[in-house]
Amino acid sequence: MSEELAKKLNECVTKGYVIAPAGYGKTHLIALAVRASSNRQLILTHTFAGVNSIKTKMTELGVHPSKYQVDTIASWALRLCLAYPNTSGWVMENPTNKQWNKLYECCINLLEKKFIRHIIAATYTGVYIDEYQDCSELQHLLVCNLADFLPSRILGDPMQAIFDFNEGKPVDWEKSIYPTFDCLGRLDIPWRWVKAGEQKLGDWLKAVREKIELGLKIDLLAECPPSVVHIHTNPQYLASKQYAVLCGFLGHNESVIALHGGDQQSKNKTHLLARTMAGRYSSIEEVEGKDLHSFIRKLEKDITAQEKFLLILDFSRKCFTGVNNTLTAATKRGEVAKQSKSTKYPSLLQAANSYLGYPTNSHLESFFLALKINPETSAYRRDLLRRFLNILRIQITDGTTLSEAANFHQREMRHKGRPISHRKLIATTLLVKGLEYDHAVVLNAEALDAKDLYVAMTRGSKSLTIISTGRYLPGK
Repeated sequence: MSEELAKKLNECVTKGYVIAPAGYGKTHLIALAVRASSNRQLILTHTFAGVNSIKTKMTELGVHPSKYQVDTIASWALRLCLAYPNTSGWVMENPTNKQWNKLYECCINLLEKKFIRHIIAATYTGVYIDEYQDCSELQHLLVCNLADFLPSRILGDPMQAIFDFNEGKPVDWEKSIYPTFDCLGRLDIPWRWVKAGEQKLGDWLKAVREKIELGLKIDLLAECPPSVVHIHTNPQYLASKQYAVLCGFLGHNESVIALHGGDQQSKNKTHLLARTMAGRYSSIEEVEGKDLHSFIRKLEKDITAQEKFLLILDFSRKCFTGVNNTLTAATKRGEVAKQSKSTKYPSLLQAANSYLGYPTNSHLESFFLALKINPETSAYRRDLLRRFLNILRIQITDGTTLSEAANFHQREMRHKGRPISHRKLIATTLLVKGLEYDHAVVLNAEALDAKDLYVAMTRGSKSLTIISTGRYLPGK
C-alpha cells in the first residue's frame, strides 16, 4: 500500500491530501514519494524536530539530498520574505509570537507576485506539507497560494488537531480541505505497534479511532489486548493511584510518558506530579519557556542582591525538590550566613554567600550546580533546569546580557530540538504529539476530550495504561 500510495503522491499534478493516523508511517511515505521523484521537492512541516525526523528518514531510504529541501513553514516563509523585503514589506529577522501572523500575511501577498512564482517553480517541482492538522488558517492560505502553481500534497491527521494557536484558528478540514483537495489515500497499517511486536494494540487503537470519529464512547470494560491496562479508581483516590502506577514503571529503563490534557490547569498538574514523584519522573516544559523567561526578566531589573537572591530561591524551588531542607534560615531570608559546626552543607552555603556578596552569573551558576549535586535535592523539572544552566553558560562565555543569551538559546533550541535524556516523563498532550515512547499512561482520562485522548493513547508502542474514574471514554 505504501509503495502504491507513494507513487500516487509523486504523480499528483494538482493538490491532494492523505489521512495519516498516528504511528502509521507518514514520514516513511513522504520519503518514498520523494525518492520516486525525478526533480526537487519542497517539504514543509511545523517543528525542527519534524525537520530532523524527515531528514533522518530520507537518509535511511537513500534519498539523494538534491531531491528535496526540508524546512518549517515558519522558517521558509521568513526566509522568502527577507529575500525580497521591498516587495514583501517584511524586514524583521526574529519575529515574536504575535508577529508571525503578520509575516504569513506578507508571505501570502508575496506568493501572488508572478516573478516570485516563477522563481519558486524554477526551484521546486512540487510541495509536501507534513502534519497538516497543525496548520493555522493563515498557513493554509499560504499553502493554497503555493498550490496555485505547484503540485501540493498535504499529509495529516484531523484527529490530532489539538494545537492551541495564540493568534487565529486551526485549519478546518471539513470546510477547507475536503471540498478543494483530492483524496489521494489513507494509511492503514499501524506500523508503530507492528514494529514493536504489539500489532494487537495497534489494531485495538485503530478500532478505538473509528469509534471516536463516529462520536461513540469506548467501553473500558470491553475486551482489549493484554498490553492495554485499565485502572479504575474513585475520584478521591485518583492522586494516590497515579503515584502508585507511575512507581510501577520505575523498575526498567524503557521510556514512559504520563499524560495530562493540554489546558493550563493540566500544565500545572504535570509539574506538581513530577514534584510529588520526587524527581523520579521529570516534567516537560513548553517550548516558549514562559516561566524561565519571566524569571530572567525579573532578575535583570535594578534590584538589590538580596531581592535577586530571593527570586533565585523561588525559581530554584520550581526546579528542585528539597531546597528548603538544604539552606540555613539566614540564607532563606537572602542574608549572608555564618558557617558553623552545625552547617549541613558548607559548599552550598558558600555558593549562596558568594552570590549575595557579589551577584554575578558565575556565582549564580555555582549555586545551582551545588543544588544539583546536593543529596537532599532532586530535579523534577530537568528541562527547565537544563535550559537555565545553558543560558548561564552562554552569558558567561559570550559576555552578553542574560536576556540576549536566553533569546539566542531559544532560537538554537527551535532549530536543534531539545535533548531530553530522562526516560520517565510527565507532560501534556500538546508537548508530545508526534513523539513515540515505549509505554504511555493516560492520567485522569475523563478530563481529556476526544482528540487529546486519541493523541495520549497513541504515544506508547508497547503498552497503554488508562487511569480513570469511569467506564466510558471520552468523558467530555
